[in-house]
Amino acid sequence: MDIKKMVASTDIKCFVHTNNNAPQLQNAYGSMINVLDACLVNGIQIGVISSLTASGKTITATFSSAHNLMQYQVIKISGATQAEFNGEHRVLTVPNAQTVTFELEVNPSTTTATGTINASLPPLGWEKPFFSSNQNGGGRAAYRSKNLLLASRPFLRVVDELDPVYTATYAKFAKVGIVEDMTDIDTMLGVQAPFDAAKPDKNWVGTGSGATAVNGWARWYYAHNASFSSSNTQSDTSSVSEGLRKWIIVGNKDYFYILPTNTPSDSYFSPYGFGAFKSLISNDGSNAFLSSFYNGPISTYKAGYIPLNSGGENQKLLLQRGYNQSAVHAEGVARSLRPIANSAAEIRTGAENYVGSPALTGIAPFAPVFINEVVLRGEMPGIFWLFQKIPYSNFQLIHQNSSVFIAVNCATATDGSAILNTGQIILKVGDL
Repeated sequence: MDIKKMVASTDIKCFVHTNNNAPQLQNAYGSMINVLDACLVNGIQIGVISSLTASGKTITATFSSAHNLMQYQVIKISGATQAEFNGEHRVLTVPNAQTVTFELEVNPSTTTATGTINASLPPLGWEKPFFSSNQNGGGRAAYRSKNLLLASRPFLRVVDELDPVYTATYAKFAKVGIVEDMTDIDTMLGVQAPFDAAKPDKNWVGTGSGATAVNGWARWYYAHNASFSSSNTQSDTSSVSEGLRKWIIVGNKDYFYILPTNTPSDSYFSPYGFGAFKSLISNDGSNAFLSSFYNGPISTYKAGYIPLNSGGENQKLLLQRGYNQSAVHAEGVARSLRPIANSAAEIRTGAENYVGSPALTGIAPFAPVFINEVVLRGEMPGIFWLFQKIPYSNFQLIHQNSSVFIAVNCATATDGSAILNTGQIILKVGDL
């Protein structure tokens, strides 16, 4: 039986800081919103294509200068006179710095495309209905999926600006939260996560002053004086170095993960994310998660939680509502299928060797991540736990069962332990 091979799916997309014209995370408010705008909403212009040539269904795109694309990124071709070349395509090979290849579903009508041809990284397809700017830099933004088939479409509210109680030379982070409904950037309705009824603005409005100020409850750090992979006693109040931070975003129309580093020289990333998870509960109308640095005071990140790579019970996720659809947010715990270890440090993903060397098969095993609330609530999308300590090189691509995954070195801040502060997670990049 002749089975027709389909072209590679373009549903999941990947963006990195090294892409042409990519906005950069730096020691400046608004950096996080700039990156989210580009990857979620607007896309990124890559460059002019000088030629598109076909050999059967395989297309070679030659750029007029270095494209700086990674294998398996999704590019959007536009401007070709022959419409069959236009559209989204997954990069299959990167022969050199100025060429990439991809496949069409059928042989094109001509072997050479004409027209003024451009390439871009298309966005994930989210919307940004509300935004405000701050005269001192940065601003506030609200994002949400445009997928009307989702059981719930809450907003990700991002406050990426200097709080009046905070000092501009301190660590930079965006305050983030799930908001069930909004009518403008500052009018929030329904359930929020996190939320404290006794202090409704706790996550959004700082209190105190100077080094004793408490500014934000759920945070996405992007500029610090030290890596989260080193000592977990570094102060948020220390001056932050200038320079560009590394970052990667992987996701689709329903969810995304953003992993930045804290310093320009750091090689370990913090795994943040937002979106819809796969619920295992019937009639679950609130299956949204938020992964953030959670509950850390300003003076140290020792007490904070980076939930997708932390130890023990610190793998907390913020959930839009409880499994019984209660009118308050919930906290879940991210778990893999691994056995519970004797110490909190041993539970971190990619931070301990639970099985033998990957050299035995060439593939280090990884497993789905599940959310445990009071009950087994759901499965995290597109992210996987590793059972070995950093078995892959950073950003290494892994092929398994007609899918492609990427390994990312991660930092963790947990319970004050100074050991095993590094690990690795796996993100799904796409299907081939």
